[in-house]
Amino acid sequence: MPSYYDWNTALIEHVTHGAPLGSTVYLEVSDESLERIGVQRWGAPAAGTTWAGDFRAAVQESCAPRGRVEVAWTLRNDPRGRPLSAAFLGATVLAASHMASAGVVHERNYFQRLAEVLGVPLASQGRPPGLPSGEEEPLWRAWARFLRRRGYDSTARAGEGALRFIAYPISQSLLNGAERQRLARLFAERGYPAGWDGETLASRLRADGVPSRKLQELLQRTGAAAEDVQGALLDALQAFHASGAGEGTGDGLGGAWSARQLVAGLYRDEDWRGEVTYRLFPKQPRGVRLTDMRARLGGQDWPLQLERPGYYQPLGDVSAQDLHTGARFEVTGSPFVDALVLPARDFWLLREDPDLRGQFASLGTPGLGEHVLLLTRDTLLPDLRRFRDEGLLAWTGEPTAAGDGWVEVRDVLVTGNHWAEIPAGAARALHDALRPPGGVSVRLHGGVRSQRGGAYLLGGAPDVEVTSFWTDAHLTVCRDGQEVYAAPVTPNEPLGGLLDAAGEYEVTAESRGVRSVRLLTVLDWTALRAAPAPEMSGVTLGGAQVCGPFVWEVQA
Repeated sequence: MPSYYDWNTALIEHVTHGAPLGSTVYLEVSDESLERIGVQRWGAPAAGTTWAGDFRAAVQESCAPRGRVEVAWTLRNDPRGRPLSAAFLGATVLAASHMASAGVVHERNYFQRLAEVLGVPLASQGRPPGLPSGEEEPLWRAWARFLRRRGYDSTARAGEGALRFIAYPISQSLLNGAERQRLARLFAERGYPAGWDGETLASRLRADGVPSRKLQELLQRTGAAAEDVQGALLDALQAFHASGAGEGTGDGLGGAWSARQLVAGLYRDEDWRGEVTYRLFPKQPRGVRLTDMRARLGGQDWPLQLERPGYYQPLGDVSAQDLHTGARFEVTGSPFVDALVLPARDFWLLREDPDLRGQFASLGTPGLGEHVLLLTRDTLLPDLRRFRDEGLLAWTGEPTAAGDGWVEVRDVLVTGNHWAEIPAGAARALHDALRPPGGVSVRLHGGVRSQRGGAYLLGGAPDVEVTSFWTDAHLTVCRDGQEVYAAPVTPNEPLGGLLDAAGEYEVTAESRGVRSVRLLTVLDWTALRAAPAPEMSGVTLGGAQVCGPFVWEVQA
């Protein structure tokens, strides 16, 4: 049976695998997610057992061996620098997921569930023995520091009053079992198809309505938080269809054993002649261990090769017909993924590739003050022009034809914050996508990045810009928890020299009561790891081997 250390590694890899740099991470643990992790890593569980039960036994053996909780040792890291507390924290999240299913949220209910997971009784003070009030908070802080060093942001937050400590695990579950059941029933009633992406699904749910206050709150989130919600909703939709419920052969709640679909966005290439080509840009799914996979496009097998965290290399060509109807391609090589799908959408918002200037791709939600390229059906142009006339956005030049009812609108910039006052008309999904996540944001310009978690190198740190719809703003910069800069700033003007030492930075912009936080790391050059020497062949000239700029002597 896997040990505590095995599960600790498995959980860390599950929640960070496939996460783009700079994204938020949830330590989401439920009975279903534990089954999925176990099946992917170790195959089917032994007869009469479950992987969720195996996980609980491993945590009990290491963290509550004598009927008392013992977790001080988990403040250490493993040999690879990963916190040993991830599995214990996962157990606290598992307890919170059980509490949510019970419907009552208060402190005693949570600790009763936690005691059951840990296999210990409740002590007289209402907590598991050996776990005094606040004992787990340093573990959550260590988890947040680890994620920040890897280029991610933790979503675990403390609560208020009696809920201060139990808010950490509760915050890690976007969709508990009860919400997934509600969604499964809703998907069945409304006939939502399997080929949607998360953004389309969230927009349709907002338009059609949802049955619970929790789902309503989730659908109101913006920016990176909205992307997290879209990912959770998409997982619920794919689990619903993979279980057979979409065809009337299942209950919609399966998922650990079932195959998923990879969802592709678009990658736009423009060559020196100005000729534009659109290609599939598959998004790497979070929490799925993938092997050597290949997608079959047009009778040819294309390898799915990781290009950057969260995304595979662009492949194939996308036609105007593919844009209209969507497309589905067979995927082989993994029992957990059976297809690559391009959703049928009315528009695509494409951000400039930070690694390749002049190329645009489906790279998440644009930030405030960011210029994007919009590929849209020409039927949406009247609404788009109406948004422009109302002062919500602007663009450069006239829309250009992109083939068979599609047009490109270049250099699109959101210029107004009064989207709630302007009717969406027939373009509700586009209205939702263009609406900015807030009135202020932190943007970074330039800089030299390392391959280690997307950190910047000392001496090559970026300039910092506060982007805002308003004329006043305040900027605070903290390094390793200590404030190093705090002053009013002029919005939309980059500032240099603020990130002038190695460390972990928290950059906070505020304007008219609205806050935006950006986390980043600056590394000393001595922290860089030497890259392996590439394999080179080249050509032999005399007694030397030549390959590009490299010349070395050939041994006789």
